[in-house]
Amino acid sequence: LRRLRSCHYLQYHTTMKIYAPLAAASLCVASRVVAFSPPMHQHRRAAILSSAVAKETDTHIVETPASSTATKDAAERLDDIIDARVETEQERTVSSTSQQTEESTMEQFVTDMRSVYSDLENGGGSIKVRMANVGASFTYVAPSLPSSSGGPNKQIFGGWRNQVPTLYDSTTIDWNEVQSDIVETQPHSGAEAPPMLIYLPGLDGLGISATAQFDDLASTFELWRMTVDKSTAQPSFSQLVSTVVKFVKDSTNNADAETPREVILVGESFGGLLTCAVAMALKNVKSNKFSLKGMTLVNPATSFDETNWEQFVPLLTSLRYLESQEDIVDSSGNFNFVNELPTPYSVLGGMALAATIPDGNQFSNILEFILGTAKLSTNEQMLAASADGFRLLAEYLPASVLETRVLQWLPVGTSVVNNVERLTKLDVPTLVIAGNDDNMLPTKEEANRLGKLLPDCVKMEVSGAGHFVLDARVNLTEVLIDSHIDPLDIQKNSPPYDPVRDWKLPPDDVVRAVIEKRVNPTKERASPVFYSTDATTGQRRLGLSLVPTNDRPLLIVGNHQLFGQDLGMIISQLLEDRNIVARGLAHPTVAEGLLRGEQEVRTQRRRYEFGEDVRFEGDLFQMFGAVKVSPRNFFRLLQTNQTALLFPGGVKEALHGKGDDYKLFWPEKTDFVRIAAKFNATIVPLSAIGAADSADIVADANELLNLPFGIGENLANFSKSTVSARFDAKDDDETFIPPLAVPKPFPARHYFLFGRSFDTTLLDPNNKDECQRIYRGVKNEVEEGIDALLSARKDDPYALDGVKRSSYQRLFGKDPPTFPLSSLPKSSS
Repeated sequence: LRRLRSCHYLQYHTTMKIYAPLAAASLCVASRVVAFSPPMHQHRRAAILSSAVAKETDTHIVETPASSTATKDAAERLDDIIDARVETEQERTVSSTSQQTEESTMEQFVTDMRSVYSDLENGGGSIKVRMANVGASFTYVAPSLPSSSGGPNKQIFGGWRNQVPTLYDSTTIDWNEVQSDIVETQPHSGAEAPPMLIYLPGLDGLGISATAQFDDLASTFELWRMTVDKSTAQPSFSQLVSTVVKFVKDSTNNADAETPREVILVGESFGGLLTCAVAMALKNVKSNKFSLKGMTLVNPATSFDETNWEQFVPLLTSLRYLESQEDIVDSSGNFNFVNELPTPYSVLGGMALAATIPDGNQFSNILEFILGTAKLSTNEQMLAASADGFRLLAEYLPASVLETRVLQWLPVGTSVVNNVERLTKLDVPTLVIAGNDDNMLPTKEEANRLGKLLPDCVKMEVSGAGHFVLDARVNLTEVLIDSHIDPLDIQKNSPPYDPVRDWKLPPDDVVRAVIEKRVNPTKERASPVFYSTDATTGQRRLGLSLVPTNDRPLLIVGNHQLFGQDLGMIISQLLEDRNIVARGLAHPTVAEGLLRGEQEVRTQRRRYEFGEDVRFEGDLFQMFGAVKVSPRNFFRLLQTNQTALLFPGGVKEALHGKGDDYKLFWPEKTDFVRIAAKFNATIVPLSAIGAADSADIVADANELLNLPFGIGENLANFSKSTVSARFDAKDDDETFIPPLAVPKPFPARHYFLFGRSFDTTLLDPNNKDECQRIYRGVKNEVEEGIDALLSARKDDPYALDGVKRSSYQRLFGKDPPTFPLSSLPKSSS
């Protein structure tokens, strides 16, 4: 690389131009930085003043806010330097303001990144406590006003950045006074103090990946974030543990406190490893001043010993020996920004980050950003910005610092924490947040390992997320509140969650995303057609306009199609066309997720979690209100005036055999009619066809049970072990064996007919004969509808010809027409 720099200048520039934007973006991929820095205000001038004074006086500490003589003297001596820095930032602000409506450039991107790092290092809070002799600090982040929270770009415009800290030394601080100051910043002053949440960062020592979470966390908890200085002698792992323990003990040692202060530890990456060690140490501290409420481990580095980083990092950091002193620092000892070319360590380190940190979505966003900025900049500008972007790594994580932290912190930490006996005794409520696509650490496997060893551990997997998981996809505050840690005692003081009464439809954006990503592709292939029926005349109409909606509960009763693959189309169409929220009654196997295999580790799901790689549809059904089928749940759905979607044929229809296409396998009991009558519900029959014509059944359940070599026997045992959907049947009375089916290249067109509705207002639920009559009427309406659709679709040239239907869609951009409405006879019920 040194030869490249001297002899192959042009090739080196080309390399930087390709990789530097990617590396710079990777350094802050969690921040999604595509905006400009906020304007320069007086508090920013004060922050610059504080930073400059600290450098001049060779200390970052003032004993108390009143000790200002030295500060004023130093300020006078450095006034010229300060004014120059202020002027530079003001010029940048003017430039940024004039470009607010334009796309961000790579140069602005790197400038914003450096600004965020600076605030993490020197500001970003209202109180900063410097711990003696270890180069570590704890910064209190006060709640921010809603107007200053930064909106979607919290990493750039977050309110936490607008705070300038008062600096304290841990050896002289008066914690009673500090706690009084903190109480004044809390929006719920006078109420019980919120739990103290301490965030422990990764190897960067700053926490760049969690900046999007600070404002929300600070509004709910008393948030303290730890930083570790990069420019001083690095502390050992045991010193870090002792430092955090000391901070917890000192900060909670309030003489006026009547109850122990609740403390929550949140550690990310290396911070997760440190969190475990701190928790082990705190459990051995006998104190009535604090209690460890819980800990959250975000992609914890407890799995470091399962990686090759211990071998790779020394090779990477050894590149610093190829650098001359002038490459790194100037004559004053400051980081050198003059050299146009970054160091070899910066280049290869940035490339390593680009290869391991971003997940698929983040990588796509980075590439999109790079391609966009390339159009706005000249080659020279891109080259300069790329070189500057590479320098970020050496500036905020120098090679010597990285080497010390990787080779001394991580091996020692894993040897301390990964002791099975210690882990099994760590009875602290623990939440492990794991990015499923973490390329830096084997986090997915580690979450399962910790979940099995820790006595009270729950994991939460984030689909599609990499090592920087705390981006816009995850609201850490919301996750903590919903977790079993129960930091605000909401669950403790509230009745248990009721899936019938407490369930809420996901937000509109989640509903749209699910429909767009999961339902619409199915609709595009199946080209569904929906019909409804006039309750008085029995006439059919295209669309769902005749499906009744009133102030009474609604019960939709239909035939279950093969594998239940049409449920998404039914539920979404009712929601989009009539704003009817139909709640399905799911088989216990689907509702409880037994098909996913036995879950040895307790799992927490995010509110309204949806990812394109979510493979288990049962999760989506539950997100959209499905509950386990049971007499009690069915009863309570109608009791609470909701809409229930019921398939009486159940598994026997959904997993039917050869020759049983569109046959009904309903029980003889009239229970659903009697319960509907009890609450004056309106019963709407639903007939559906198309799924059975979209696949060829190779072997049905009976044939599979007769397979040799123990296969049939294993299937029989599996079927017997599943829970029956019928409360009055034994588990082995129901055959739960899916048929072996091969989908056709193009599915058949799907048709849905909502039949003539049945009003149960005047029906006596205790009149068995009348209930039986209505039951037969509903069943006959469904069968009649199936026959009518099968007959009418003969007049639809696109019904079974998927190639022709697809060609029409491609040519005209819409679904092809279907059979004339006259082909569908009116209801005779």
